Amino acid sequence: MRTPHADPDPPVYRYGHKLYEPRAYAGAISRDDLLSRIFGREPARIVLVQGPAGHGKSTVLQQAMVQCRRSGMLTAWLNMDEADNDLRRLSMHLQAMLSMLEDEATDRPESTPAAEDRDDQGSRADGFIARLLEFKRPLALFFDDFQAVSNRSVLAYFKELIDHLPERVRMFFGSRSVPDIGLARQVVNHQALVLRAEELRFSPVEVRRFFAGAQDLSVREDELKAIYRKTEGWPAALQLFRLSLASPNVRGSLRDLSVYRPRELADYLADNVLALQTPQVQEFLLHSAPLRRLSGPLCDEVLERCDSQAILLQLERSGLFVRSLDAEAGWFGYHALFASFLEDQLRAQAPARLQQIHERAARWFKARGHYEEAMGHAMAAGEHALAADVLDVWASRLVALGHLVTVEHWYEALPLDEVGARPELVVKIAWALCFLRRSQKLPPIAALLKTVAPSADGEVQPDIVRAMLALLGDRLETSRDIIRTVDVQVTGLSGFRAFEIAAAANLRAYLAIFQSDFEGARQYLALARSHGEIAESGFSLGYSIALQGMSLLVQGRLADVLELYRQAALLPWMRLDDSVASAVILASYVQALYEAGDVGAAEQQFEQSHEAILQFAPLDFSALALLTMSRIHELRGRPSQAVEMLDEAEQVALASGWPRLTRMVEWERVRRWLLRGEVDRAMAAASRMASASLPLPAGWIVFSEDHEGERFARARLSIHQQQPLEALATLQPERAADPEGVWVRRQVKLNVLLALAHEFQGDTAQAQQRLAIALEKARPGGLVRCILDEGKAVVGLLERLQTQGERVGPDTLRFATRLLQLAGRERPAAQLPEFQALEPLTERERKILILLANGATNDDIAARMFVSRNTVKFHLKNIYSKLAVNSRLQATNAARAMGLVV
Repeated sequence: MRTPHADPDPPVYRYGHKLYEPRAYAGAISRDDLLSRIFGREPARIVLVQGPAGHGKSTVLQQAMVQCRRSGMLTAWLNMDEADNDLRRLSMHLQAMLSMLEDEATDRPESTPAAEDRDDQGSRADGFIARLLEFKRPLALFFDDFQAVSNRSVLAYFKELIDHLPERVRMFFGSRSVPDIGLARQVVNHQALVLRAEELRFSPVEVRRFFAGAQDLSVREDELKAIYRKTEGWPAALQLFRLSLASPNVRGSLRDLSVYRPRELADYLADNVLALQTPQVQEFLLHSAPLRRLSGPLCDEVLERCDSQAILLQLERSGLFVRSLDAEAGWFGYHALFASFLEDQLRAQAPARLQQIHERAARWFKARGHYEEAMGHAMAAGEHALAADVLDVWASRLVALGHLVTVEHWYEALPLDEVGARPELVVKIAWALCFLRRSQKLPPIAALLKTVAPSADGEVQPDIVRAMLALLGDRLETSRDIIRTVDVQVTGLSGFRAFEIAAAANLRAYLAIFQSDFEGARQYLALARSHGEIAESGFSLGYSIALQGMSLLVQGRLADVLELYRQAALLPWMRLDDSVASAVILASYVQALYEAGDVGAAEQQFEQSHEAILQFAPLDFSALALLTMSRIHELRGRPSQAVEMLDEAEQVALASGWPRLTRMVEWERVRRWLLRGEVDRAMAAASRMASASLPLPAGWIVFSEDHEGERFARARLSIHQQQPLEALATLQPERAADPEGVWVRRQVKLNVLLALAHEFQGDTAQAQQRLAIALEKARPGGLVRCILDEGKAVVGLLERLQTQGERVGPDTLRFATRLLQLAGRERPAAQLPEFQALEPLTERERKILILLANGATNDDIAARMFVSRNTVKFHLKNIYSKLAVNSRLQATNAARAMGLVV
């Protein structure tokens, strides 16, 4: 079996400026009081420096970073911006942070288990946390300008990261607002420190020290008091005063500034700072400020000059709100407050010039492949055609990499007519919205897509995404009719074309499974992987993994399925991907774990991936996960939550326009009443449904209903109504639907229901024979829930088989015994003496003990818990000590005696 691999080598990382911390500027004052609070006797693990622009947040963070380094900590910095609202794009920067830490570290152990002993249910941030745990030295992570983040998934990611942060790691945030990342609870628990605007202001003593560094100004004591009174210690205003006091106007107006509000005071001072510069520098400042990120070559091109680099270096040295963004002083940035003032000045004086600067910058960035900046400047210039051209090029890479939220963001900013004028762009945006399952946003793009014709050179292929849209809308025949005209055997492709053919091959595999063509599906998936690798799209690979897993599951190869998904769960992008690709894997993993009888792991996996499944998974995958979770709640004795999950599934069906899912939910309600012994309620619920099933192409079996289709549901109803002949008649067509028996799980269910029908008919011999067939088909793959989900009736058959099954082989009998144990009918632990641990186990230790008792190896446990093998050994040592045992067998017996496993 082919196993998933990591993403292909990523493109060259071009965002080094985001990882570069600000330099300490000349004349900066050490914020000793603030630093003493940050690094006090019991320092908080989370520090938020919050205040409006110009309050010195970045300076405080930079000084804290220096202090961390002095104490021996490894440090990394990330400047946040709006693009980081795409979690997949943010993940690039997080990985780059880790790479910088690895470069800085000289001693990295294999693992540090003690730091990982935390009671949690797992989180989306586990992969990042696992990487952090590999470092022996303490770490400090800095995130500046965090107010740029507003996306719910990104905020949730940071909340999970904070909730499960290892002991040796500290996180520092700079933000204009308080982010919704769960800081309130951390503050209450004394784990977080929040420094707000009023605390960031300079004290009178700090103001004196600040101006003492500017000896050429000779500021008098009364002037210092006046400055402090006007600014109230606002750091940006103090810097502006220091830069502008050489102006007689400013010095003479210290007594008359009370009329200015804070922003007006900043504008007044900035105006005077600008007036003190030479005409050459004034012009440069005004005309370069709109660039935000600027370099010498960029400014030379845009401003039509040849001395920009020298001026930028001069401005940085003079402290004129310009700082270097990299170690080579190749890129620079203005302070947001000063840049805003300068841009307002330029807008008032020469609006046409401002637009020209943005347009020239857009073209300069586009020519060099810096598409993010090119888009921003093109939109600022109002050059929508240019912006659409940029997105048309950029979206090829964004879609292939799964940076779909970024495509969605820029699409919403563009006029629809500009999008419609570019057929390729229409197709790429359709892919993004399709994979994000943005049903409300799709109609305009879907309408445009109808007008797009395939190009002669094959560069525009609208049919592939049309087929995918049909599939997501559960129009299976339409999807089949469209996609079968697409040639997936083509070679010599690259880039976005390779990605599209990979998607087409995945879709062909998906439909091949429905038609029981598993060998064809395997070949299509091989093609999909091949094209996906050429396109460097780990995103496409994720879809292939899910389809491979489902093909294996319906064939009964459950061990292979679990191994496939366990490895997939370790891929670095899996928990950072909000799209169909990850949702289908996560939904499938829930179903596979449940089928194997690992109910606890299935529930944990669902809780971790619930939101992604709801938002992004196609119908059959959503159905698998949601209905499975309802059954888990029922098994756990939570009937009200089981009903809530069915209600949630029904809401998803209604919102997505999926009547087939609605019908599956209705039949699940019928099944639930039957197993609870409330046959009348089940009959009433069934009577409210139309008699005919929803149409599917002839001969198709959809894997979400492979063992729970409508015919099975009606047969079950007849059995519980004690109408076995009707049940047998209902099941008769099923015996011919899969003549080769390749849908193993379906064959298992068919024979279980036949066994129950014969039992109610009084034909015990036939019932035992059919049950034995079901067990023989289920045993090799370890399929258990498709048998046990028939409830008490099948348990009775299993008990009889165990005592009277002379003609059944020993392996089948052992499998029947295991099923009875899982059903709670045979509990070896009940014969063991009452057991009590010497010390309580942590939640994580309990999970590991359960996995161990269920036969998991150390490697299995490590993969399931997202930890290293050494970490597992560390926890097992603690578990053995607390249980006073010295072997896996003794630990397993203890687990059974404690009621943790059956």
